[in-house]
Amino acid sequence: MKIALFTPFSPEIGGGSAQLRHHLAFLSGLDIEWYYLADCPASRTDPAWKYLGGRFTPAEFLGDLVARTGFLPGSTARAKQLVERIQADRYWVVGHYEGISIAAELLKQGKPVQLTIHDDPFGTWLRSERYRWFRPLLRSVFPKVLCDASGVDMTSWGMRDLYRGKYNLRCFAVYLHVPALPVLQVAPDPARLSIGHIGTLYQAEPFRRFVEVCKKIAARQNRALRIVLIGAAPEMDQFARRDPDIFESHGNLDEADAIPLLAKCDLLYAMYPSGKKFEMFRRTSLPIKLSTYVQAQRPIFAHSPADSTLARIVAPYQVGLVCESKDEGAIERRVLETLSQRVGREFFERLRNELMGPEQVQQLGAALRGEDWSKYAECDFTGAN
Repeated sequence: MKIALFTPFSPEIGGGSAQLRHHLAFLSGLDIEWYYLADCPASRTDPAWKYLGGRFTPAEFLGDLVARTGFLPGSTARAKQLVERIQADRYWVVGHYEGISIAAELLKQGKPVQLTIHDDPFGTWLRSERYRWFRPLLRSVFPKVLCDASGVDMTSWGMRDLYRGKYNLRCFAVYLHVPALPVLQVAPDPARLSIGHIGTLYQAEPFRRFVEVCKKIAARQNRALRIVLIGAAPEMDQFARRDPDIFESHGNLDEADAIPLLAKCDLLYAMYPSGKKFEMFRRTSLPIKLSTYVQAQRPIFAHSPADSTLARIVAPYQVGLVCESKDEGAIERRVLETLSQRVGREFFERLRNELMGPEQVQQLGAALRGEDWSKYAECDFTGAN
């Protein structure tokens, strides 16, 4: 069975790509080719990666969505042209920006589509400078794509529950599968206060205040401050350029290489943004970095409102502390509390077992083959209850 995976982003960049690459490592027995749009082809050569060209222009995307609403003239020519270049028995599409148009076109042609939702598009487009005004078109196009798809999976249990209630949709959640926690032979350097972080920074100001607090704590404790950055993120690069003696940037790393670096840190920083604009995002998404943090087995400092999926995992599973405040005094108290924690391996193991078990990937494999995925027990997590 040949399966075509379509994404409107490169296979080697971003959290969505990392999540898909991880799934593919555990989806045995499937012939999957990855078709994608991006500004340029991936730097790594992989025979299963098929570059289709650049992303839609805003005019092309607007024309496609307008045409699919049936109210105004538009053009679906670009989507049709791409679909003609993707030949497979079944199709797997990430419903993100152009992925919605590609899924809609495949479904219009009667093709079986498994739809993956990493971020709720209504929330994503609200934050987009380019596409926020396209959101009304989603109300017509997106629900139909959801209902017509042969299967729908999403990145978190918060999103699953939202879509089940909002769209009366049969769907399931798929996070990352971690077969076992690594046995680590490294520990933090007592002469340093070391902070680890992976990937994107959603809001700069809370992190800036966090860094200022860490500088004060390190100075009082007569320790050197080191902030270990993994992954490419323009927002973080700005901090690193301002304080090159503090920041240690490693760029994109394989997870196996990132884990020992993070395991040497005193705590690991994760943020989900506050504010109404980000409410849907933080309640339904789930950071990919969490699985790497869990494997590093160091306390997590969750700088996030309490209603986020991040906070609803970190606090109940006792693998770190949540700080909702942007006030430096409150941040300092929570940082000191986090540093004083001794989080045993058993806490990370419980989280790994309940959140990152194998059933969810088996469920995804069944859906991609067109089998009954509902026979698999859902890998839910009790920490949010």
